[in-house]
Amino acid sequence: MQSDLADAELGALLDYWTAQLAGEDAFDAEVLEPWQFDDAGLLAELRRVQCQRSGLAARWLKLLAEAEARQATVRRASLPTAGWLVDGNTHSARSARDEVQLATGLAAQPVVADALASGGVSVEQAQVIVRGLGRLPAALSNAQVTEVAADLVARAADFGPAGLARLVNRAVEVIAPEVAEEADRCAVERLDAEQRRDRYFSWSQDFDGAWLFHGKLGTVAGQQLISVLRSLVTGQSSAAALAGVELSRGQATADALVGLAEHYAGCQSLPTVGGECARVMVSIDYDVLCGKLGTATLINTDTGNTETLITAQEARRIACDALVLPMVLNGNSEPLDVGREKRLFTSTLRQVLINRDRGCAFPGCDRGPAECEGHHILSWRAGGETSLRNGVLLCTYHHHLVEPDPNAPPDSLWQIHLDVEGNPEFGSPVGRGAPPGQRRWRQHHRYRT
Repeated sequence: MQSDLADAELGALLDYWTAQLAGEDAFDAEVLEPWQFDDAGLLAELRRVQCQRSGLAARWLKLLAEAEARQATVRRASLPTAGWLVDGNTHSARSARDEVQLATGLAAQPVVADALASGGVSVEQAQVIVRGLGRLPAALSNAQVTEVAADLVARAADFGPAGLARLVNRAVEVIAPEVAEEADRCAVERLDAEQRRDRYFSWSQDFDGAWLFHGKLGTVAGQQLISVLRSLVTGQSSAAALAGVELSRGQATADALVGLAEHYAGCQSLPTVGGECARVMVSIDYDVLCGKLGTATLINTDTGNTETLITAQEARRIACDALVLPMVLNGNSEPLDVGREKRLFTSTLRQVLINRDRGCAFPGCDRGPAECEGHHILSWRAGGETSLRNGVLLCTYHHHLVEPDPNAPPDSLWQIHLDVEGNPEFGSPVGRGAPPGQRRWRQHHRYRT
């Protein structure tokens, strides 16, 4: 005989599918195989099924939130909701906790929950929005929080999870500018405390004796480790190539971690990347560095994330035993140019480019600064100088894509210019994705957020 809990689950599922089949989004009586669609039909079907998938996820999370609120699994199975999911062999402990947390957060944010149910946002977008709303200052009213939620949902069609995360971090500046600075400081200090509390590193052996590692580090500690590993990965890959062996990125990183342990054991000097030591970049106002209340920004030279704030105290700690490279800005907060004495974007000028572009500047690309090269907007051979105003960070692929061919018709080439704020925009070849005789100009979302 089935338990009452199983009956309730079965009833909920039957109600759900009855509603689905009666609604406008009911499944077609005859489902075509993927190969039977033309390209346009295949993309349309992907969008339709993605919308249904979001709706089904919303229903699941709504049921999960109700079970958590009632403590139904505690009463029926003597397990918390997350433990019940794990006990059913469908979830790992971490994914179960994350889903229950998201379900609870959505229950408190009906605007986001409704958007997920209708397919207006994805599960990942909803998770980012709910997490961001939960970190807004307590001083904001429910109406202001709802206003932020509605604005983020409306922007979901134009911004992915990363862009929405940046937008929610700036929401206080828009709706309550008078408390924005203090809210930022408190939020960063709270996150710093959470990261210190939640840090861990663990290892175990599989049945073959190989070691498995897992962990979580704070923003600064993690970036320091990544910077050192990145400096070692290049040497590992080069050495393997000379031996005729091709390493994947994961293999090279694993070898770099072993090399780091060997270095520490032997007290050897760390290698460099491009002639420079492993570097962690922190941007901080001079007055804050000297003691004024405020925050600093950790510039992730590996991923280009521009919104990783750290406490002023952590930045001062780094400055105690690190080389400080002051960056002089003009009245428009623009770093001064290096000039034409050097052809390559190296050393200080490369750091200035990273500070502005945070990675490949081509629209939609997610390559970090470590995988990018400096590109002359007006080529060196045509008289272009090596300066911030004439430079842009591009990954290898997009560098090759936009590099001008002097023998090709000008209309067939990509164009780059800087907008009024000094950020790069890209114009496609004439007629490609634009009316005849025109270019389509686009910009990376990080400059729009």
